[in-house]
Order: sequence, then structure tokens, then C-alpha cells
Amino acid sequence: MVAQTVTIKDIAKLANVSIATVSRVLNHNGKVKSSTKTKIQRVIDKMNFKPNAYARDLVRSRVSSLGVIYPHFSFDCHAFIGISQKNTAAPLPAFIAQTAHSELEEGVCIQNMNASYCSGIVLCQSRATTQTLNSWAKKLPHLFCIDRQLTSSPFQNVTFNHLEAGVLQATEALKNGGKYGIVIHSTKMDHASSQRFAGTIGRLSGSKHNIEFETFHIDLCNIDSSIELVMKHEAQFKRADFVIAENDFSAYGVVEALKALAVNIPHEVTVIGFGNHMISTISYPKLTTVQYPFHQMLHEVVHRIEKQTIQTNQFRPTLVKRQTS
Repeated sequence: MVAQTVTIKDIAKLANVSIATVSRVLNHNGKVKSSTKTKIQRVIDKMNFKPNAYARDLVRSRVSSLGVIYPHFSFDCHAFIGISQKNTAAPLPAFIAQTAHSELEEGVCIQNMNASYCSGIVLCQSRATTQTLNSWAKKLPHLFCIDRQLTSSPFQNVTFNHLEAGVLQATEALKNGGKYGIVIHSTKMDHASSQRFAGTIGRLSGSKHNIEFETFHIDLCNIDSSIELVMKHEAQFKRADFVIAENDFSAYGVVEALKALAVNIPHEVTVIGFGNHMISTISYPKLTTVQYPFHQMLHEVVHRIEKQTIQTNQFRPTLVKRQTS
């Protein structure tokens, strides 16, 4: 759970002064008697009070710090470091954390970033329940969720068109003119992955050419599970002209297994991943993948904090073409 914090209103009440007086002391703005300053400071020290960065930055119409919480690290981890404050052009301080897909760890990371006085906290691909997610958002108006819908506050949603990402994966897979393909996805699909799957299947089914394809379901779309899948269904994978994986980890496993089977990539088979994770460049050959417009999404978070308005809800995927297509 996210802890309740002491507010400027609490400090004013305990010091028996106005909120404006406390604000002047905190911001060193305006004249306040020395005795009053001392009294307020004693209360601040006793309550271990720290100014709310989000509220302070709302007044100043700028973002002073931004934290990003990931389920796992990828290229996108560094995309937000170059985001600048519009009024100062100074880079935002970097607060980065990863949760290893743990809901418990998400809560810990949110607490830590809130305690670090980030004026904006970005939670990417949360694994929390909808109820938990909405409870966090209600307590922390500076928490923004990428790739999860919040029913409590559409303002804090920053979502991405996964259906289009699936279409983009399939379109790239078909460019080499193949007739038979394989689509790998998880048996535990969330909304995002199910949308990508729908986009992929829709594009393949709607092709003007006679495309034959199979879908394989695995519990975990990771490297080991994907290698095991390829080896188990060796005949189908050696016959395939293209393989579309749910994520880059799965795609990496497919590439490793196909190389072990002496299948030439991309001349005999095209492999397409998703996510543009670091592993996509470690792979040999390097993975063709589809990525989030993550930099634009983070810019949108900054805009919403600073301007308190939604600039756009339209975020589109892009293809990162490398060596497996």
C-alpha cells in the first residue's frame, strides 16, 4: 500500500498558522517573523515533512523530476533521460526502477519514488490488479500508467495502439512473400498482448495471398520456452517462411533454436519480435522488432503535469528493421 503523507495543510494546523505562511517559509518567498519561521520549522522537523513535488511543480508549471518503473529493463529505460523541462531546457533527473513483473515490487517502487519527491511517476505495463492500480492512482495524482487503463482517472492513462503493432508485425513478416507462418503468443495474454495478437491474425487472414499459418500457445514467452517449442515442433518451424513472436525474448529463443536446426535467417525464415528490448541487438542476427513510441508517451506525461491538459491520445508503433527480416 502507498503510505499517507503529511501535507502542508497538516503543518499549518499544527503550527497554528495559515497555509500561505507555511508556503512562504518553504519557498523562501515573502516576509515571515523569525519566531514564526522557527515554530514552523520545528513542526516540519518533527513530522519529517517534505514538500510535495507534484503540487509544487503544478504551481511552477514545470516538471522537476520524473521516475519510471519498468517490469524489466530495455532500450526504453533511457528514452526519458533526454526529456527536457520546457522552460529551462535542463534534463530531468533520472529515477529508474524495475520490478521483475512483481506487483509487490511495484508498490515498493512507487513508495520509494514518492518518497524521493518525483513530480511525476510513470508505471509501465503494470502487473497489479485493476483495483490496486486505481487505488494507487487516487492517492497519487502524479502517477501515470502506460499500457494499463485506469477507470478512476482517464487523465492518468497513457495508452498505445497494440492492435496496430500486431498489424505492423504481420505486414513485415509477409514482405518476403512467404506462404506459411507461425504466430507464438502466451496462454496468459493481457489486454495489450491480446490486441497485438488480434492485429496479427487479422492482417494474416486478410492477406490477398493464400497464407497458411498456425498459432502456438506457451505459458511463458521467454527464451527457454520458445527454444523448447521450436524443438518440439521442429517440422513446422523448419517449414515456416515467417515466425511472429509475442515479444523479443520469445523471438530470441526462436532464432537460437532455428540456428541449431541449421535454418538460415532471414533467407529461409523471417522472425519478428516486439518491444525493442536490449536482447534484440544481442541476438545474431539482430532482431527485427516493433517498438513503443515511448519517448513521445513520456513527453505527454510531462505535458499533462505541466499544463494539466491532454495533448494527445494517439501513440503509434514503429518498426525497427534489423537482420531477421
